Amino acid sequence: MNDIIAALITASATLFSAFIIGIAGGIISHMYAKERDKQDKESQWRNHAIELTKLDLQRKTLNTKNGKIPRISILDFLANYRDLKELDYKSPKELYSIIKESRTNPTQQEDDH
Repeated sequence: MNDIIAALITASATLFSAFIIGIAGGIISHMYAKERDKQDKESQWRNHAIELTKLDLQRKTLNTKNGKIPRISILDFLANYRDLKELDYKSPKELYSIIKESRTNPTQQEDDH
């Protein structure tokens, strides 16, 4: 009789510990997956910001009258990166409104039209 009770206690303790380990493993793996996704997203933002900066440089080069290549601006890259990060929690329409209202100067807006 004691052997049966000991076996039941051992089996239930084993199942309980497996359950706890499964839950803990799930929580830990979820945290790592979330962090990995965040890093992947930021890597994509950096790559897109680099491509946008290259396109801006090409546009500036085409618009220069003397044919000189303008200086590459780290500020252009940082602005593109900031805007891409903001797309994570703002809609493209909201971001466009913010850029148009507060981040461009009036002469640049007139040149674009």
